[in-house]
Amino acid sequence: MTPGSLKTGSVSSFLWGGTGSFLKLLIQAGTQIVLARILGPEQYGLFAIGVIVFSFSNFLSDIGLAYGLIQRQELRTTHIRFVFTWQLILGAVVAAAVALLAAPLADFFREPRARDIILALAPLCFVQAMTAVSLNLLKRSMDFKSISLAGLLSHFLGFVCVGIPMAMSGFQVWALIAAWAVQVCFNLVFLYGCSRHELRPLLKHADSAEMTRFGLTVLATNLTNWFIGNVDRIVAARLLPSVALGLYTTPYNLMNTPAATLIGVIQPVMYSACSRVQGENARIRSAYLALLGAITLFAMPLFIAVSAVADTLVLALYGPVWNGAAAVLQPIALAMPLYLIWHIATPVLWTSGRIGSEFRMQLPIVLAWLIGSILAAQYSVGALAWTVLGLFALRALVFTLAAAQTMKVPVRELVRVSIPGAVLGIVIGGCAMIVDTGLTGAIDSPAARLASVVLVCGLVGLAALRRVQPLIDPQLVLLIGNVLHRLPVRMSAAVNGLVFGSKRA
Repeated sequence: MTPGSLKTGSVSSFLWGGTGSFLKLLIQAGTQIVLARILGPEQYGLFAIGVIVFSFSNFLSDIGLAYGLIQRQELRTTHIRFVFTWQLILGAVVAAAVALLAAPLADFFREPRARDIILALAPLCFVQAMTAVSLNLLKRSMDFKSISLAGLLSHFLGFVCVGIPMAMSGFQVWALIAAWAVQVCFNLVFLYGCSRHELRPLLKHADSAEMTRFGLTVLATNLTNWFIGNVDRIVAARLLPSVALGLYTTPYNLMNTPAATLIGVIQPVMYSACSRVQGENARIRSAYLALLGAITLFAMPLFIAVSAVADTLVLALYGPVWNGAAAVLQPIALAMPLYLIWHIATPVLWTSGRIGSEFRMQLPIVLAWLIGSILAAQYSVGALAWTVLGLFALRALVFTLAAAQTMKVPVRELVRVSIPGAVLGIVIGGCAMIVDTGLTGAIDSPAARLASVVLVCGLVGLAALRRVQPLIDPQLVLLIGNVLHRLPVRMSAAVNGLVFGSKRA
């Protein structure tokens, strides 16, 4: 990798990944809104139980071996065969275990209807395990164009072509299950078609012990991440009825989907790039600060504005039957920038050899998350959501400071690159609240109020962005410029003029 290419050389990968992910995000948001309006909170609550079980079993069917394919400096066919063989074995074992435990799991969640849902999702654990090798080989080669197209097409086939028609035909929660099954299966087909690899089994080879140790460490870290990310949902599924669980998980997913989509593009690009320049601390530090500045500048104001108009947004998108979801949406929207900030620290820690220390840092956070969720769930889903916001803040702080220590970045540098975004967030969030409050009595339609808020905040945001431009970190300005220069000339000039006025990025 040539000098300076950690930022500039990854821009094309980011653009392909970002464009495909943005299109997928639009489809996801649209289908989720349509399905939520048709099905209501209870059906989404039932589906959430299946998602919890599937996501946990998915980690067990991939102990991190496939992720290790990205990091290896030299990758041979035997490595790929070894990983794929164990993916198949683990996937089959986990799928069988989930099927056998379907009834006990349904009893744990106090929801008998969940048994058949878990049984139906069990085979997908095996399918997902088979997908991991092709996915990570594409990440290694930074072919995010293929990953994005596969995700986009499979989601369209699953949720638009299957899920919505089934929901309209009265299949209730089974519409969501069928849609997910179609998506997972077609994603495997598309990804393998883009990255064909050896299918011959290989149980052991010279580097198997090393790869297994790395995989187990990744597994421990990922399971901890999964537990922290889902413990509040587990507690809600255990203690609350399906309707309340739906009111909690649906707005959570509405906010988490764009954040996770963005991280799904940023994190693999940064991890792959950092893996290629391990030991070159200055370049990694520069890229990290640019990303931190970008998150606070663009994502933070958006999520703050969403939080400010949570009631109107829920009514406009989902209708009055989802009215209780606003109490969850407000704090969870504020948590998403913290989610992004914590996730960009992970590639830094992993490529610096601190994956084990990351796992140790997580343990007290896991305990705090569990205790906080149990106590908060005794009151309401809103109290649970506000507690989760506080825990997100704690986690983001711990990981950001750890990454800063690893890169030898002073805390004042972190604050400096975050100031423009914080200022912009306060301005846009305040504007959204004022406009929404002022229009509540004057305009009855929530959709019309929301459109007015978006228009006014967009204009105010552009004006404010030009004001804070002198405070933006030069590395971030360079990164934005690299992105714009890869757009068509007229589009680049239009975006540059709209965002920065007369100044070039």
